[in-house]
Amino acid sequence: MSVLEGPLVLVDIETTGLSFSRGRVIEVAAIRIEDGSITDSFTSLVDPQMELPPYITEITGIKGADLKGAPTFHDVSERLYGIMNEATFVAHNVRFDYGFLKHEFLRTGRKFNPKQMCTVKLSKALYPQMRGHKLQDVIRRCGIEVAARHRAYDDALALWDFLQHVRQEFPAPLVEQAISRQIKSPSLPRNIDPMLIRGLPDSPGVYIFQDDKGRPLYIGKSVNIRQRVLSHFSADHEAEIEFKLSQLVSDIDHIRTAGELEALLLESRLIKDRQPLYNRQLRRRQKLTLARRAYDDKGYINLRIDDTDVINPDYIGDVLGVYATKGKARDILSQVAKDFGLCPRLMGLESGSGACFSYQLRKCKGACCGQETAEEFNQRLLIAFEGRRLRDWPFKTPVLIEEKTDQDIISSIVVDKWCVVAEISQQPECEPQVMIHDKMFDMDTYKILRSFISGRAQRLNIKPVTAEWVRQLAVV
Repeated sequence: MSVLEGPLVLVDIETTGLSFSRGRVIEVAAIRIEDGSITDSFTSLVDPQMELPPYITEITGIKGADLKGAPTFHDVSERLYGIMNEATFVAHNVRFDYGFLKHEFLRTGRKFNPKQMCTVKLSKALYPQMRGHKLQDVIRRCGIEVAARHRAYDDALALWDFLQHVRQEFPAPLVEQAISRQIKSPSLPRNIDPMLIRGLPDSPGVYIFQDDKGRPLYIGKSVNIRQRVLSHFSADHEAEIEFKLSQLVSDIDHIRTAGELEALLLESRLIKDRQPLYNRQLRRRQKLTLARRAYDDKGYINLRIDDTDVINPDYIGDVLGVYATKGKARDILSQVAKDFGLCPRLMGLESGSGACFSYQLRKCKGACCGQETAEEFNQRLLIAFEGRRLRDWPFKTPVLIEEKTDQDIISSIVVDKWCVVAEISQQPECEPQVMIHDKMFDMDTYKILRSFISGRAQRLNIKPVTAEWVRQLAVV
């Protein structure tokens, strides 16, 4: 039986915007097809219970006043769910319509997970020579008459006219094959060619989602690039960022690496360099607030709270804490002082001389006025910061780190005091390529290297090298 015989439900919605978590449906239409004919239909304006942005009125002609007194989605959900029951969900850019309706139904307590068919993809499969596949392009190409563009029922009805048109223009097996292929295969964003996905490697590396102007949207890493990329698209109805990415991504670039460590380091560096829109955690090069230790003339550790752009790797052992802001640093250090009975003045939280106010309240053991020895105070302070401080470089020299991998890429990094100072890669039968980096400490690089060296060292081949060897590498 032909897929186009049904049951299908042709759907179009109008919304308050592109975000399904913050936006709402303002109009919905569903046309049910069974045995090749329309058997039922439903359309309604929907009160979004929020303000309607002016640009939506400009596009659709729907005004905020039109929605006053309209039913809410909860009111129409029973009827809408019924007309869609056990039917293949068909829409132009199906991920958008389905994503919104899935979340609208979830708000009413219903799960909604039908088979989906995208008429954008069907148009691309049947008209590969054409550049435009937006609904307006399809309408113009097929000579479809539409009474009111950007109104839900008229746009949904245009999809039915399109399906009838392709049945007349193309052999039935060709149409069925194009439909079956997209229903069975993982659903991809409308602007992504399946051949692009098939060209991604099943190996470690970094992938870069780009928009139609080549600008980076998101940079990620994985031990299996193709599998990870596909997981983004299978989850785009669940997460806001995934949904936005699927609407905007037009190209996917990738860089293979020898293993996970190299992929993590490359991802961190590329995010900082290229500033992709949807990488939030690693994106910004921001100032850090450090709690550094220094010894006074009596041998007590004093903390200095300083803002800095750069951490000197030669004095990393003096950094007892790294914080986002001075305010955050003071809050955390105040709590540490209370928990461990440490002197707030020596912790850099108070100024003055003599006994601190906490000593008078018996919350400080008196390091500020000589009542606690430097040895006792220093020992308790270092214990308090044991889990917070930056660790000294665990090797006496720089090291060459090579990942153990089955890949045909041979790659290694040279690290000195937690700083990546060189990368060496070699393809089979080729001379090695060396990339030299300035010796700069980076917190993300520190965390990645420390995690691998302390917990996953069995997957690494670590060899000590001399500083002279590193200098000669730079010359080469």
